[in-house]
Amino acid sequence: MFSMSDKAGRTSLMILLTGIILALSSYPVTGMRIEGYWIVSVIFIISMAVPSFISTIRSLGSRGFLLILVLGIYAISIETLAIITGFPYSEFYYGDMIGLKILGYTPFTVPFAWLPLFLGSAYLAKECVEGRVKFLILAALIAALTDVVIDPAAVALKFWVWVNPGIFYGVPLQNFAGWILSGLGAALISLAVPGDSLQEMGNGAVSSLYLIMCFWTGACLFLGLEIPFIAGLMLIALILRTPRFKLW
Repeated sequence: MFSMSDKAGRTSLMILLTGIILALSSYPVTGMRIEGYWIVSVIFIISMAVPSFISTIRSLGSRGFLLILVLGIYAISIETLAIITGFPYSEFYYGDMIGLKILGYTPFTVPFAWLPLFLGSAYLAKECVEGRVKFLILAALIAALTDVVIDPAAVALKFWVWVNPGIFYGVPLQNFAGWILSGLGAALISLAVPGDSLQEMGNGAVSSLYLIMCFWTGACLFLGLEIPFIAGLMLIALILRTPRFKLW
């Protein structure tokens, strides 16, 4: 028979190996430009979101489904607002790499790409601090940090284009202020869900964030994006230090 320590060791090894495989898999993506690649991208985005969605619904039941639905609508709305007006992220537009666009503006995959980042950030925040105000601030800051990793790499790969490129690897600094603002809004929405939903959130809610960060941190390494790469390593380390973390 295996002891609990043996089982924990095998689980930790599986988590690390999965992260390494995802990081290495980003290498061909950083240079790949093939017809129909958007289909692969869409499948990847949706599949990466599945673990956190399942965990959230499993732990919260109908409240989890409601949370995902409302936050999904919120993500589409604020993204479309930014594309049309430039607020709060600065002016940008999507390419054709991540799926068909709703009304010609925002790819339908945005909720699948954005929600796992926030759900993971919210889980980390509630594990690190107590009190609603501290939770709101930390969840928004962690969410913004995830974009420090993803945005420079995504811009380099032409997933989206900034109308007025900024000083941070082509990303405007206003974008990160916008992420803090939108993160605060999402955190407020999550607090409004009936019951003590945050405390009941399953630890699998952070699993998608781990998988996404491993992939994009690897992409940052292969693209030569030093600061985003370091930020990615910091987030991965924070996730791995979270008590009871699991992939599913």
